[in-house]
Amino acid sequence: MPILAKAQLEKVHSLIQAERLVTLDPVRPHIPASIRLRPGREIYHIDEKSAICLAYVNSIPATEKQLLASLIGPIAVAYSVWSFQKGHGRRIVLDTLNLVKSTKRIKKFLTFSPKTATATQFHLSNGALLVATHNSANTFEYKL
Repeated sequence: MPILAKAQLEKVHSLIQAERLVTLDPVRPHIPASIRLRPGREIYHIDEKSAICLAYVNSIPATEKQLLASLIGPIAVAYSVWSFQKGHGRRIVLDTLNLVKSTKRIKKFLTFSPKTATATQFHLSNGALLVATHNSANTFEYKL
């Protein structure tokens, strides 16, 4: 019986794939795919069962507008994470954390998360610390 390879974290390079993934985003579907692929912005997925959008910024944003307008810097902010299979949300966050750690150029790994009990429980149960609360989001930090 063949052994199936574990699906890997994959970076999205094409606008077509990004647009397809963005249509599935339940967190921030209003942010166009073209903005998510600008310099200093990335999208990763695992078999399109989960996805994560990152912004590399120079300061911790308090609003979505600040996040999207930030200059490129050494802080990785996951601003949208979603999954369609149990365990994939955790996996994509932790796989992305490991990727960020391996670059050695990122000082912090944060999430800019909706102010919901589900998001709070998710991040706290996966080892993050709540480091800031804002009007429309909470910021959690995963230790590098």
